[in-house]
Amino acid sequence: MVLPRRTGEKLFSPFRFVNIPIILVWMMGIYILLDLSLHLLSVTHYQIQSKESKESNHKESVSSTSVDTKPEKLCDTIEDYIDVHEGQQREPQDPWNQLKWCLPPAECRVKGHLIERLDPLNNYRRGVALGFTTDLDDKTHLEHWFLGTKVDFNKAARRVFIDLGANGFHTSIAWFATRYPVDFTEVYGFETAPNLLRLPAGWDEESNWMDRGIHGWRKIKSRAGFIKHELKLQPEDAVIVKIDIEGAEWPILYDWVKDPEMPKIIDELFVELHYFHPDNNWGSVRQWSRDDATRMLAELRLKGFYAHYWD
Repeated sequence: MVLPRRTGEKLFSPFRFVNIPIILVWMMGIYILLDLSLHLLSVTHYQIQSKESKESNHKESVSSTSVDTKPEKLCDTIEDYIDVHEGQQREPQDPWNQLKWCLPPAECRVKGHLIERLDPLNNYRRGVALGFTTDLDDKTHLEHWFLGTKVDFNKAARRVFIDLGANGFHTSIAWFATRYPVDFTEVYGFETAPNLLRLPAGWDEESNWMDRGIHGWRKIKSRAGFIKHELKLQPEDAVIVKIDIEGAEWPILYDWVKDPEMPKIIDELFVELHYFHPDNNWGSVRQWSRDDATRMLAELRLKGFYAHYWD
């Protein structure tokens, strides 16, 4: 016997209450969440490894002997810059020990860069005093600290070398032209003894100097007015100055440390400070002592001059 079927009544089906599109959406959402979770775990793991690697590298760099990792000291007095090297006496030493010859870095930076520690005992003709060389004019110990090796001065349009007390042509002008890492566009020499400062045979202003991109050969007055007003040098110019004028440097330097514009214009300064001491024959400068010279260099650095002792 067959029971009659009600009109319009649907048979029961397990898929009746299932919405296939919704299930697919849920499955896709779960997949995305799982994928995102795995990605976050991977990123976190990478960050942890990266942090550990950086910490390890930092520890290695701190423990290394590179002077560039030396922390910067807060310096705001002349006494801070009177950072004297006392670990070296005047006796012959191993000439290959270049770090001792070139001096360790000072505690106080100048213009944000490391500079050599002062050594009043051995500043004068340092290489000879320490037994490294018999060349009285040797300046090897300064080359390690050239600011031009830390800053690219060749980017400046004007690259100027000013030599106050040029002596002979090869004494310092030729030395800086060949050893300092800058292609100078202007060179100015000043020498009170006219028989000293002479261009070598075959060199003249019009041909040789101009061919090398160097011009402005002339004798100058050694005051700041020439630098600021006549040459009209600006902080964006690269300016290297060397002074060796037998005691006449003192009034000039006293003026410069009072002029806040000068350390901004002069990028690097090499100066021989003359003072009275039994070891030298500078009898005309009895009013200044070795301590005065050390203090002047410290004050120059405090004021912002990247200053070295030129001997």
